Amino acid sequence: MKTLKAQVIISLITCFFLVLAVTICKGNKFGNILSESENTTESQTGTSGILRHTDDGVQIISTRQLTKDINGYGGNVPLEIYIKENRILKVVALENSETPSYFAKVRNSGLLQQWSNLSPEEAIHKEVDGISGATESSAAIIQSVHKAMEYAKEHSADKPTSAFSFDWILFLGLLAGIALCTLIISYLSKRPKEQTMHYALNTFNLALVIVVTALSIQPKPNQLNKMEEPSMKQDNKLSVLDNIHARTSIRSYQPKEVEDEKIEQLLRAAMAAPTATNRQPWAFIVIRDKETMNELGSTLPYAKMVKDAPLAIAVCGDLTKAISGAGIEYWVQDASAASENLLLAAQALGLGAVWTGVYPIDERVKEVQKILQLPEQIVPLNVIPIGYPAENPLPKDKWKPENVHYDRWTEPDKK
Repeated sequence: MKTLKAQVIISLITCFFLVLAVTICKGNKFGNILSESENTTESQTGTSGILRHTDDGVQIISTRQLTKDINGYGGNVPLEIYIKENRILKVVALENSETPSYFAKVRNSGLLQQWSNLSPEEAIHKEVDGISGATESSAAIIQSVHKAMEYAKEHSADKPTSAFSFDWILFLGLLAGIALCTLIISYLSKRPKEQTMHYALNTFNLALVIVVTALSIQPKPNQLNKMEEPSMKQDNKLSVLDNIHARTSIRSYQPKEVEDEKIEQLLRAAMAAPTATNRQPWAFIVIRDKETMNELGSTLPYAKMVKDAPLAIAVCGDLTKAISGAGIEYWVQDASAASENLLLAAQALGLGAVWTGVYPIDERVKEVQKILQLPEQIVPLNVIPIGYPAENPLPKDKWKPENVHYDRWTEPDKK
């Protein structure tokens, strides 16, 4: 009887430790304890809270720990810098104690986009001017980026530790534990060896069922991923707004071709614009021929830069697709929305562009129609030269509260 009780107790203990072990592997409650232990190890190597990686190979450097001694007007200005394949994807400003109105100038200035597409080495040596009206805040950001990029250079070879080997070591350890329990059962049992081995094999089979079943279940996201998910959504939101406020007209371009893939991305973004009754009354002329671009640059008074651009896109209205009757001019709004989408996409892709107007000036319309051999029903709204920027102008702050009216028109002096 005592032997039977011992067998039952040992079996229960074995199953308990198996469940505990696979729970740790799958990242549940005890998995968080393991994560904390791993974070402690990271802290000893100096990377905890500073460097982390995503599954798609992006390095994220947080400056909270790196730049405690760098302060803006209201205190530390923490950043997160996203790097992939040794190129900076984006710089995101985290919550800080700066005066919101002053820090809004920093966001709207495009300062955070100054290091996009640069390597850490290039970012360190890039000269960036501070922002008038937010000098201390912008200076703190510039210093923080430089310090983070120094850190990135030193830890460029750091890689996240894979959990694959740990899982297999744990699995083999479990098998060894089961074998040990089997020996203990055999030693304690006074029953015939055949019965003992039969009982031990049943225990072994039960343990294998638990292990195999648990390992076949998809792991739950660990606590870090749970915490990052809303943060990444917020970062994306900030990234969209930053992109809008950072956009500026670029009139000087590097002698570098724009890739076909990026051209398609620009056109897809343009065609995602809103359009009245979904008529999509637009057409896009992709221009790369230098003779054509030289002719456009010589003809359009404000499009001289087309001659030096590697690419231009003429956004046109297709009157055969436009609403008939009084609503025919909606094509202008539709094509304008497509043009703005294209400009924002260019900014997001690290390109520079500028809108040069054609319509509604009849002389320009006819000249462009002639150069591009457009049918009469295809009306050019604009010509947009595009390329990799050879200049880095700061965007203008166009926010003017006096242009905003609530509920009805009010004169400024009557507000």
